[in-house]
Amino acid sequence: MTDGTSARLGSVRTLRPELVGRTGELARIQEAVVDGCGLVLIDGEPGVGKTRLLEHLAERAHEAGRTVLAGSATEFERLVPFGVYVDAFTRLADEQGGHVDGGRPGDLAESALHTLLSVGETSDTIRGRLDRFHAYRGIRALLTHLATGRGAVLALDDLHWADAPSLELTEFLLRHPPATGFLLAIACRSSMIPPAVADAVARQDAYVTRLSLSPLDEETAAALMPSDAGPRRRRLMYRISGGNPLFLRALHDADDSALAKLADGGPGAALALEETLLTMLRTELDRLTPAGRLAAYAAAVAGELASPVVIAQVAELDAATAAVAVDELCRQGLGTLAGPRFAFRHPLVRAAAYDTCGPSWRIAAHARVAGYVRRSGGPLALLAHHTERYAEQGDEEAARTLGEAGYAYIDSAPATAVRLLRDALRVLPERDDLVPYRGHLLTGLAKATGVMGSLTESRRILHEVIRLPNEVATRAVAFSSMISRLLGRLDEARALLSAQFPAAGQDPRVLTPFLVELAAVAMLRADAEGGRRHALEAIGHISRTNDPALGAAAYALLALACLQDGDVAAARSHSGRAGWLMDSAPDTALLRHVELVAPLSWGETCLGRPGDAARHLSRGIELATMSGSSYAMPYLLISQAHHRARTGRLAEAIDIAEHAAAASEYIRSGETLAMARSVMLLPVLWRHGVRPAMTLAGQVAEAGPGSPWWGAMAHVSVARVRLAAGRAEAGHAPPLPSVLSRDTEVERLAAQSIRAAADGDVGTALARSAAAVAAADGLAYQLGTAYDARARALYVHDDLAGAVAAARVAAERFGESGAVVERGLAHQLLATVLGRMGEVAPCRAEIGLAKAAYKESGADWLAGQLARVERQLAAQGPRRAGWRIGGPPELTERERQVAELVGQGLTNREVAERLQVSQKTVETHVARIFSKFGVRSRVALARRLTGPGDNPGAG
Repeated sequence: MTDGTSARLGSVRTLRPELVGRTGELARIQEAVVDGCGLVLIDGEPGVGKTRLLEHLAERAHEAGRTVLAGSATEFERLVPFGVYVDAFTRLADEQGGHVDGGRPGDLAESALHTLLSVGETSDTIRGRLDRFHAYRGIRALLTHLATGRGAVLALDDLHWADAPSLELTEFLLRHPPATGFLLAIACRSSMIPPAVADAVARQDAYVTRLSLSPLDEETAAALMPSDAGPRRRRLMYRISGGNPLFLRALHDADDSALAKLADGGPGAALALEETLLTMLRTELDRLTPAGRLAAYAAAVAGELASPVVIAQVAELDAATAAVAVDELCRQGLGTLAGPRFAFRHPLVRAAAYDTCGPSWRIAAHARVAGYVRRSGGPLALLAHHTERYAEQGDEEAARTLGEAGYAYIDSAPATAVRLLRDALRVLPERDDLVPYRGHLLTGLAKATGVMGSLTESRRILHEVIRLPNEVATRAVAFSSMISRLLGRLDEARALLSAQFPAAGQDPRVLTPFLVELAAVAMLRADAEGGRRHALEAIGHISRTNDPALGAAAYALLALACLQDGDVAAARSHSGRAGWLMDSAPDTALLRHVELVAPLSWGETCLGRPGDAARHLSRGIELATMSGSSYAMPYLLISQAHHRARTGRLAEAIDIAEHAAAASEYIRSGETLAMARSVMLLPVLWRHGVRPAMTLAGQVAEAGPGSPWWGAMAHVSVARVRLAAGRAEAGHAPPLPSVLSRDTEVERLAAQSIRAAADGDVGTALARSAAAVAAADGLAYQLGTAYDARARALYVHDDLAGAVAAARVAAERFGESGAVVERGLAHQLLATVLGRMGEVAPCRAEIGLAKAAYKESGADWLAGQLARVERQLAAQGPRRAGWRIGGPPELTERERQVAELVGQGLTNREVAERLQVSQKTVETHVARIFSKFGVRSRVALARRLTGPGDNPGAG
């Protein structure tokens, strides 16, 4: 590093002297610039030379003909959304000029600035809100355009000071690089590397270049010391600075006694060094004229707005005096003019000026900057930033500025929204006429808090709003109901909505979301009739809301209510309409109802339209991710996990369900946590086996969903896992809710049939499976489920021909619905039945189909089970052939006694009492007898004992 003064990053037209002691780093930077794409991370401690090395990279990129965008984050503007990107695009626009409609780099920079600074430019429509999804894609498209041909470099300095939206946009660009020819260069402190950048470095991707700057060695550091310094002074300076170039420069003017004190390394030595540095910087300010100092103070407060015109107004100087003062700052090396803006040479110089000007003067200066921004129609982001720093209680104008900005940031930067809305509430005057506005601010605060995932706090704030005697309470109730849904408080949600409904009036903008929320609550309560009624009423008002996304949500809930009621034809029609409306809705509209993408995609999956479901889920999850809508993520991820499980992508289903569980824990929603675990049950069983599935089933049984609709689904899934584990006791599954919808009826009947068969109750198994077939309302998956249960019941009943016919129907219907795993299970059942019938070739063919399905879906545990079944069938075939020729198998005396009693219809307990042995002994004998006869039920055994006939048995 040189000891010469330098302009801030971004003023890159003039080449700087070569850096000292960074030969290796310079060579790697040259390679990265030549290569033209990837990520360069420069990290190190403060003052080690990160900014200077980043400047060098920008210089080399300019020499190579690349477009360079250079922005710096600062400690003072870290609460301004997208501040580092606004800085970068502002500099490019200043350097190259342009108009919004042009196509040159400067024109494109103006366009980007318009996008980023439009945060908060609100109106009465949702179009005024920033849609981060579009904004990020727009910035990426702009950078792609800049990189086309010559290439582009985006250099971001001091990224550790960046605001949260800037960090999210950086993460987006890292995950979705703009194009070949785009190089992202970042400088930040080693201890504060943003997580997304650290992840890219940790992956050790080939396109990442990391330059971790260490302090200079003593020989190299000597080049930065005064030429007249003696050996002892040089040693002291190096010892104190540790080879840090910035600290070396700060020690230039320190006398020998000060150096000796610092070199002692006693308590406070580090603090003393920092104080020495700040003293040096304050000394530079003290050398200025009074007007020069005022100009420095004004520039420190104004930040990126620090043009000579703004400096004059903030410093309260006339234009001519201010111009002379700014020239003085540049002449003294405190900074430089980059285009029309003054920029300090180093953030520490600005910090010294900001701290030195005095708190009272600084507050008044922020007020003057805010006044300038307000008069000039500047961006709300900067107006709010400066307003925060001077607003006092009772300032209505400041409260409305902060409130407007807070509302604008709810979806795009919720943490910023919470801070601004709390500040607005703090300064808003306590007047009766402002009660409605206070309710408006509280509603926004509750929404932003909910978006961040603090559902309980959001609910508390909303209950405060609901008590207010004005129309704001009605708007707050719908959101409060949604929070209650996530917390599993459905009775509370319904009570809130019912109590407030009369006050909703006839304004469709208020009434329609209210009715959609009523439909959502009814759906979770398995109240299909109520869901239909509320959704239809909402649809009647949709045309007057100009909100296609809300219309899509209403039609999606109507379709789901029809599914719950067993009206498949109506469900198909309404689901199609919902999908069309959602596809036509802009992202800004959909963002407000993004959690209701979940019921649409759920219905599409159940109706056999997995492609539509996948497309809508992908869009909804990306929007929720970009907007930071934490409250919406569990619903969306649970629906996506269900979709992946249904379409046979088990590893993805488990991963997504685990993500949903983590998101539920983040927002402290036990309800969606139970839902996530429920949807994970069968994928875990099929992929990992009984033990982990049983552990998960125990968690669901202990803390299942409170929603009756989800409670029924959880009951069925737990029951299926326990059946696979050989534990069919009803008490181990969550109890069935008292209210049931018809959409879960087929799976409930199928599970009951299979459980009855496992208990040896063949009559119940046959009756339940027949009822399942009758209840399947034309949906391929439900038909597959019903016929699968029917085949298993017929198998146990020893009607093998009927079992084959039913299993073939099940395999075909599962195939139509895209249910890969269930199709494999149906083929495995066919193989088992055909094996019992001695049909070797067809049996092997079905085993091959089952293997293929398990391999395609990643059902590893099922594949292992199938291999064992295959071996058993191969071993059992010859024994049954010998039995048909030579008579029944040989039994021991005790086995013969047990077989006779079982054939008479006695239970295991009765047999044990009759023979005076333990029940466990009887169970062991029964298992051996079944194996020897090749049967799986007591009915089949009784038939074998009375005469083997021509049928080889049911296994």
